[in-house]
Amino acid sequence: MEKKYISKWQFFTLIYAYILSHELTRGAYIYYYRHSSWIPILLAVPLSCLLFFIYSFIYKNSGSTDFKTAIEKVLGKFFAKIFFGIYFFYFLFIIILKLRDVGELVQIYIMQESSFLMIYGFYLFAAVYCAIKGIEVIARYSGIVFFITFTSFILFYILLFLVNEPDYGNLLPFMPDGFLHYVNPALKMAYSVPLGELFGMLVIFQHVRPEQKKKDFKTAYIGIASMGAMMLLISLTNIIFLEPEVLILGYTPIIRLWRRIDVEDFIQRLDIIVINILIMNLIIKTSVLLIATKAMADGIKETKKNKFLFYSVIAVTFIILLMVFVPDYTELINLRYKVFIPYVKSVFEVFIPILIVIISFLRKKNVKAEEKQLEYNI
Repeated sequence: MEKKYISKWQFFTLIYAYILSHELTRGAYIYYYRHSSWIPILLAVPLSCLLFFIYSFIYKNSGSTDFKTAIEKVLGKFFAKIFFGIYFFYFLFIIILKLRDVGELVQIYIMQESSFLMIYGFYLFAAVYCAIKGIEVIARYSGIVFFITFTSFILFYILLFLVNEPDYGNLLPFMPDGFLHYVNPALKMAYSVPLGELFGMLVIFQHVRPEQKKKDFKTAYIGIASMGAMMLLISLTNIIFLEPEVLILGYTPIIRLWRRIDVEDFIQRLDIIVINILIMNLIIKTSVLLIATKAMADGIKETKKNKFLFYSVIAVTFIILLMVFVPDYTELINLRYKVFIPYVKSVFEVFIPILIVIISFLRKKNVKAEEKQLEYNI
């Protein structure tokens, strides 16, 4: 029988893996902001924590620990179904984008001769298997991946500084275009790549053990801040170890960084290990989003008895869509940063959640007024 609850530590590791998976496409920001790319990340960390703090009022104001019940209490059952419907497709779309990222990553760096069909098939098999097993199994897996990721990064950073000489002059000039130039990318980073897309994690919050829920929002903030610190470190080391002209190459900063660890025939291609670590974290994010997607479907109509069929149909649909519509990856990245992030994600990650929170405050105020009136009548 599936265990329903996870600990706050497991929730932390899920957030850690969820955010780390964004490292695949974060290089686009470095392309535009070069040696100043670390500044918007620094600004985005408190903004991302603030946004998740705002999300938390959906649970707090509704007085419910179940996501479906919380949304229904705030919006009513009719509008709640509409909400679940649009977020069902939103989460699916994010998963499709991540699948495209994985396919490109694996085919470029590891299996150049492999077809996208095989890559998508194996990756989805792992993600769907995790989703079927349930959030508690995924959380235990994320704990193992967190340990592997953290220890590997410490080891690699030690090697990086031993075999390379940093050039701190690459960090200058400081804010050449002024502070306001970095506000817009900081906002985008807070609700999207690399520190955003966290509304899906709010759905997973319902699985945290009831006795730990009050403290677990703090755990989420610590998770966001920890990953923000890691991405800040990765950005700074990219700048001080890579030549300015190299910064604009590729979309995954951490991979090109680890390729600098090269000791003749003794230590080479550590980037292969990093790619596998990223894929393990990506499986966690994809399985979490699959569970969030099913929660949206359950909000419309319960599908508990058809879990295997539900995930299988989604997986097959993903593969068909990705094999039929395969746009140029560079064009896809540009489309995501110029259209999807500012005009789509801002709606689903910022405006709709804030609107729901505002409604929840109004509902809470009305309930209190009704209770006072009832007491007065008694």
